[in-house]
Amino acid sequence: MSRFTLKPNAIILAPLAGVSDHPFRRLCAEQGADLTYVEMLSARALIYNSQRTLQMAKRHSSEEVLGVQVTGGSSDDTAKAVAILDKMNFDTIDINMGCPVQKVVKSGSGSAILKDPSRVYETVKRCREETDKALSAKIRIGWDHQTVNALEVVEAIEKGGADWLTVHGRTRSDDYSVPVDLTMMTQIKHAVSIPVIGNGNIFQSQDTQSMLDKTNVDGVMVSRGALGNPWVFRELKNVSTRVSADEWASVVNRHIDWQAEEYGPTGRGAVCMRKHLLWYLKGWHGAKKWKDIFGKIEDLSDAKALVLTCSEDFKANNYNERSPVEAQASFNWDPKWQMDRQQDRGVGHELLQ
Repeated sequence: MSRFTLKPNAIILAPLAGVSDHPFRRLCAEQGADLTYVEMLSARALIYNSQRTLQMAKRHSSEEVLGVQVTGGSSDDTAKAVAILDKMNFDTIDINMGCPVQKVVKSGSGSAILKDPSRVYETVKRCREETDKALSAKIRIGWDHQTVNALEVVEAIEKGGADWLTVHGRTRSDDYSVPVDLTMMTQIKHAVSIPVIGNGNIFQSQDTQSMLDKTNVDGVMVSRGALGNPWVFRELKNVSTRVSADEWASVVNRHIDWQAEEYGPTGRGAVCMRKHLLWYLKGWHGAKKWKDIFGKIEDLSDAKALVLTCSEDFKANNYNERSPVEAQASFNWDPKWQMDRQQDRGVGHELLQ
């Protein structure tokens, strides 16, 4: 079988910790994502055959193309993990060198790797030796603004044998309020001959077009822009920006069905669905009163009926379509920030401690 290659101007769903399970990935692919990823896995957890991690790596039979991302505290661990992933049902493998959360970097994983370009090269080279599958790396532009070394890092990635790389245009020390550095992204694109995917603040088609025009990158990766908004992928492909209340309810309830099938309607299935339900409310006027209700869901069977009632409530108040992204600033809450930085959320496995 030939090695997977990226489509021109690919639109990719990022491997989002605590989010990118197959019910969510399937919705994003349905709406036009060219590639989706399993959430970031711990190399050590794979080496130790963690059943929780193997469950996270589960691929649904309907997924036509799927990538997986791994991070490790050493080039040796990462290469061993890639050797394991090579035997699994994935089309492409990504090495995470950009995750900023403390419990990841303190193990020498994620963006901690950026501190040592020689380790970047050794990691990619060792991983390349362990797989014939498409191999990539995801980075930030540096650890902080005093140590921006992205050009050296991406040259090491290319030399190590990666097929492409993804650049989040911020440093590890930056929060989401810091603008994405499109100038550095442009320099990175000029520095290597392999494809470069841009990442950071992709929420609507204007964001994608601006990044493509200013940097000449080969595609974009969507992270927070997909939370509660799998429709973003069709918008980025200029298919449609409209989401009616009826379509909203249909898609959300399909997500609930797939969630219940995978995890059960109560317990973990319901608890993990709550954050998605809160994200799905973003962009709807009149959603405030539903936040507490959706945040306390105990049974996904009840959730489906509540979603239908919620959509009818929107329509009864003449909110027939979700507000466009540019008008959503007034909603102003970001559960992903709380999950990641405030709760120190990363790979989420004790073997990273």
